[in-house]
Amino acid sequence: MAPKNPIRSRRRGFTLGFTLIEVMIVVAIVAILAAIAYPSYIESVRKSRRAEARAQLLETAQYMQRFYSQNDSFKFSVGKDTAMNLPTALTAVPRQGTQTYTIAFVKDSLTPSSFGLEASPMGTMTGDRCGKLLLDNTGKRDIADSKAGVSVDDCWR
Repeated sequence: MAPKNPIRSRRRGFTLGFTLIEVMIVVAIVAILAAIAYPSYIESVRKSRRAEARAQLLETAQYMQRFYSQNDSFKFSVGKDTAMNLPTALTAVPRQGTQTYTIAFVKDSLTPSSFGLEASPMGTMTGDRCGKLLLDNTGKRDIADSKAGVSVDDCWR
């Protein structure tokens, strides 16, 4: 006697398949896994974009230090009484693509001997738990507009 084909049902000519209940269980399991994984994915994306903003903020601070070494002032160029403006390439994060942060001077922080920079979240990053990233001419790192319980170390590492 030949072995029975496990794909064939007891009635000849009909093949078995998945029942609606089995398909619904699989869809429910996939939905539960997606619901668990999606927030982790979003936080990972935000963390990488925040790291990019931190790197560009540090690069902008280095630009300011070079400007100071050439002009003996953070605010004015040698021989000119015009206030210092950041190059456009340093104000948008990332430099190409959809902007997630804007880098600018903290209001009233630009003086001949000091400056303060802030990276403000934009677009999809507006709900970021760290809020604004701050950096001054002494290298002090800080945050503003952050959610409760968030530390500077969490946002700057």
